[in-house]
Amino acid sequence: MGEPIRPESLGQYIRRVRRDRGLSGVQLAGLVGVHPSNISRIESGETATPTPDLLRRIAAALDLDLAELLAYLGLTVPLTTPPLHIYLRTIYPALPDEALQEAEEALARIAERYEVDR
Repeated sequence: MGEPIRPESLGQYIRRVRRDRGLSGVQLAGLVGVHPSNISRIESGETATPTPDLLRRIAAALDLDLAELLAYLGLTVPLTTPPLHIYLRTIYPALPDEALQEAEEALARIAERYEVDR
């Protein structure tokens, strides 16, 4: 009986896409802003779980969807963003409700000043 077919690892996928794009590891490292050895370690599987920020930069450099890279790590991206007060409560559980309300109001003022819609 033959070996089971194993899906590509995150590193193998990044290497394949990088090569498909005609980029060297050094070129990708330059685009991402890391030392070439970082890219090499990710592609070889030595670094199994790169930071979310590094994954975001790799996705941007290779014109990939970040959610696709996260899926290789078994992570999924929610289809919707939680309301701000829920997000803030998760990040700052000790803040009182009135502080969270102030934060939401401050952000609304900033968005208005910069003419940014929701």
